[in-house]
Amino acid sequence: MKTQNAVILPEKFLLKFAQEVFTPLKKGECVSCMFVAGGGKRTIIKHILGKKEVLKDIFGNQYKKTLVIYVDPDEILNVTTEAYLQLILDNLVLKMAENKITNFSESFISNPLILIKRNLEILVRKGWATVFILNDFEFTLNLPSSIYLNLESIMSIDKPKIVYLFLSTINLFDETVLKRLHNLKHAVSRNIRYFPLFNQNEANYLIDRISEKLKIDISEKVRSVLYELCGGHPQLLKYSLNNLFNQGQNKLMDYKKAKLFLLEDYQLNIVCADIWNFLSQREREIITSVVASGNLVPSAQNEPDYLLKLGVIKKIADKKYQVFGTLFTEFVKNKLPKHKLFYDVKTKKLYYGNQSCEDKFTYQEFKLLTHFITHENELITRNQVAEAIWGRFYHEKYSDWSIDKSISILRKKLDALGFPSEQLVTLKKRGFSFSLS
Repeated sequence: MKTQNAVILPEKFLLKFAQEVFTPLKKGECVSCMFVAGGGKRTIIKHILGKKEVLKDIFGNQYKKTLVIYVDPDEILNVTTEAYLQLILDNLVLKMAENKITNFSESFISNPLILIKRNLEILVRKGWATVFILNDFEFTLNLPSSIYLNLESIMSIDKPKIVYLFLSTINLFDETVLKRLHNLKHAVSRNIRYFPLFNQNEANYLIDRISEKLKIDISEKVRSVLYELCGGHPQLLKYSLNNLFNQGQNKLMDYKKAKLFLLEDYQLNIVCADIWNFLSQREREIITSVVASGNLVPSAQNEPDYLLKLGVIKKIADKKYQVFGTLFTEFVKNKLPKHKLFYDVKTKKLYYGNQSCEDKFTYQEFKLLTHFITHENELITRNQVAEAIWGRFYHEKYSDWSIDKSISILRKKLDALGFPSEQLVTLKKRGFSFSLS
């Protein structure tokens, strides 16, 4: 874990969170834990896993006979069920080797699901419990729904001994998500935990620790501005402090200059775009309504628990709400485009309204975006996307993972620019389509 990326939190805070999450796992119950995008999910879990004494205290005598398997889909190059199951298998076998447990392997068996089950059967016979931490569980929504049957069948070998910790930055209890989960929805909904945005005391603790690391002093007014703008969002707070630090002591002491600088910071707008992209259409409608009027959308029969529990919106009076942080509020206000995206083929210039904006994109992103613009409302295949990025010899560099990553980054940058990324549509098993209006 890279120190510069660490989200620093009070030990008491992390201990409480660890107890809430790992105690049900010890009892043989699955747990779902949800975060806001950029809420420090990966860093926090890895930090807790590094605290062996904390885990020993929670698991007690079971600790010596419990394998904790961390599965991160960032390590996958191909978005396939087989690749995901192979990742689970690789991490399982690695942990077994670390604990000097002989794993099952046969040269004639290549199916990762079968090998996972055989190895778990060995562990169960030897009295071991296994906790699979599935980071970025929303990744599985890109796979065929059979993956949930696979995960259910893995757990069914011995449910009290094999459990999952589902970590997600989307609402797993959105109706459209639950429908896909088959019987795994019972495991997902067994124990639910939320990791909300920080309150002011927690945010101040984070600000103090980062300031110590950077060896800087900030005025109390700048500290207040940081919470006003970031609303307790860990990544926004961290990036804001780093960016002020890079601007020099003047910005760290003058709250007016600090505020103006941060409100115009493009990197912070990218973070806000990331938060927005992990919300469902329904959640976006609710947030937009709150920003516009302070009220929920009229069709919302119940309070949006997911958004409230994560602190994305807060209730400030009877039937009155507000969205966290000025930065995200301003991002939502500017969500509907006020200008048109335009590419001048003759000059090779890209404009948003009257402003040139090609500097906001890398060379490959620029080539991809201009290809979409010049082929508006057409079906663009994945091969065509690859050729736009890598040129006519794209076959040598072709990667589904790289294409998906490029599309994801392009959407974030369009959102940060103020142009709705929803205009770049994924057409399942066919490719993509782009519309300027």
